[in-house]
Amino acid sequence: MRQTYFSLWESGYISRFKMAFKGSAVSINGVIPTMNSMLRCLTILVASQLVFLPVKAGQLKDATGQSLDACLQDPKNGSTGDQTACETKALASYDKRMNLAYSKLLNELPSQAGQDLRAAQRGWIAYRDMEARARESLFATTQGSMYAPMEADAATDLTRDRALLLESYVRVLDIDK
Repeated sequence: MRQTYFSLWESGYISRFKMAFKGSAVSINGVIPTMNSMLRCLTILVASQLVFLPVKAGQLKDATGQSLDACLQDPKNGSTGDQTACETKALASYDKRMNLAYSKLLNELPSQAGQDLRAAQRGWIAYRDMEARARESLFATTQGSMYAPMEADAATDLTRDRALLLESYVRVLDIDK
């Protein structure tokens, strides 16, 4: 008996289904499904693969991320100083994007939601600043110029994640417009 495992995306959770192929009949946990249920499973499987295919292929990059990659891969930017400059430029771009999304959210959200967002953003800023101190302390223990772009990359990643999150919130609000 040949067994194949595949995952389906269902209500925010990945469910595992075990399919056992016995001759020409397909059974799921010992039950032979109807044609409709097989087509539904196949549709869900294909749709889940199409949704996650770009993520798997690494094709989902934002404009700042693409610019950063191009900058880092440019042969003229081979030094650690140039790589750090690429990261610094990307950090400034993500910071600007984060602030734009934050401002837009504050303008569009109801009063209580705006207050909650303001508190969350202040908490994130406090976290970012503490993380920067911890990161600086960590990298202060290292020797060599290769660590400078690594430190800059860590700072960029933190702000990138927050910027993309706030931008996703803006997209949520734009759904009903």
